Amino acid sequence: MIDKYLKLNDEQKTLVWLLAIGAVVFVGLCPLFFFYHSKGYSYPLGWLLGTVAEIIGFWTIMKMGQALLPKEGQERDAKKIILFVAIRFAVYVIALVLAGICTFKPEWFGGWAAFNFFATFAGLLPAQIIVLVRSLKTKKGLKAKL
Repeated sequence: MIDKYLKLNDEQKTLVWLLAIGAVVFVGLCPLFFFYHSKGYSYPLGWLLGTVAEIIGFWTIMKMGQALLPKEGQERDAKKIILFVAIRFAVYVIALVLAGICTFKPEWFGGWAAFNFFATFAGLLPAQIIVLVRSLKTKKGLKAKL
């Protein structure tokens, strides 16, 4: 398993970390399904929504990078770049608006409050933190890689 991880490129390693952090925090929040008041389910589901949006956003960043830095002999595809930026922006906005309505105006959905806004927002953050930590380690010239 470790050998497979070490053979992955930086983008794939970051994706593995995103999935791992998302799963660990979701499992940690799962007791709220049972031990919190009637809307306790909104915290783990909000985290899950944020994590899924984050993974889709990171995937669009990877695809945009491939369009920005094409292989030799290929040209940049401006339409793809704009498309992936638009998809990432739309996914983030949809996730946050949906969670915001569920948290602050659940009556708009008939009382359905499945996603907590703050948990969804927190679910969007690990990608930026992981990328920042990985780039700082690279800049400092440290040999250890995440």
